[in-house]
Amino acid sequence: AAARAADAATGAPRGAARAAHDTAALDAAFAQNPFELQQRVTALFLRAVEKRPGNADLHAVLGVLYNLSRSYPEAMASFEEALRLRPEDYSLWNKLGATQANAMSCVEAVPCYIKALELKPQYVRALSNLGISYGNMANYHAAAQCYLKALSLNPEASHIWGYLTMTLPSMGRPDLVAKAAAADHESFRHDF
Repeated sequence: AAARAADAATGAPRGAARAAHDTAALDAAFAQNPFELQQRVTALFLRAVEKRPGNADLHAVLGVLYNLSRSYPEAMASFEEALRLRPEDYSLWNKLGATQANAMSCVEAVPCYIKALELKPQYVRALSNLGISYGNMANYHAAAQCYLKALSLNPEASHIWGYLTMTLPSMGRPDLVAKAAAADHESFRHDF
């Protein structure tokens, strides 16, 4: 009752009207400066983590927010804390690896992707990310193997066919580009 009276006295909207007002305020803030809004959301999640430090999901969201703002050390620390709380979460291992790769630390990313694949061997995203890291490390043969395994699980993944197509000439096999253009992973069976 006191809150309603305060809202009435200040003219603040209530209930559904307040939610609509808050949404409109967020939309306006985002239109003016999306980075400021992201900083505000990050600050809210930092407060939530202070209140619930044992919640792996809150740490994971912070990791994503930091990753989006290219604050890679903070993102890695958030994902590492989430993994301390939930070490068998394959998705968190992949996110940590992707953050390390974004921070140009592909060598450190590889064990994270491998751990994600140990926990979920058919994880196409981790296979693709592992291939990208191998490619960035000039280990093109390993990259192509990762892409082909991912394509055996999801042959419709056109972006992975693109990664494979770019990798083949780098590994000295431009003759295989035509096979990649045909999008038939089985045709590579004798090449790898």
